[in-house]
Amino acid sequence: MAIICLCHRVTERTVRRAVDAGAATIDEVGATCRAGTCCHSCHDSIAAIVDERRVTVRRRLFAV
Repeated sequence: MAIICLCHRVTERTVRRAVDAGAATIDEVGATCRAGTCCHSCHDSIAAIVDERRVTVRRRLFAV
């Protein structure tokens, strides 16, 4: 289990759940689980998870 946000001890799984529940920005993830709301050093990791989800959803929409 990887910790994404050290300040609030938020795991990658928790961030992914927030994104799966509809959080589409770093701020929305932070509002959901507090990740990224303190020192901001985890913003790149959160952004990567948000972007990954965006690509996955786009692929599903355009799958033939």
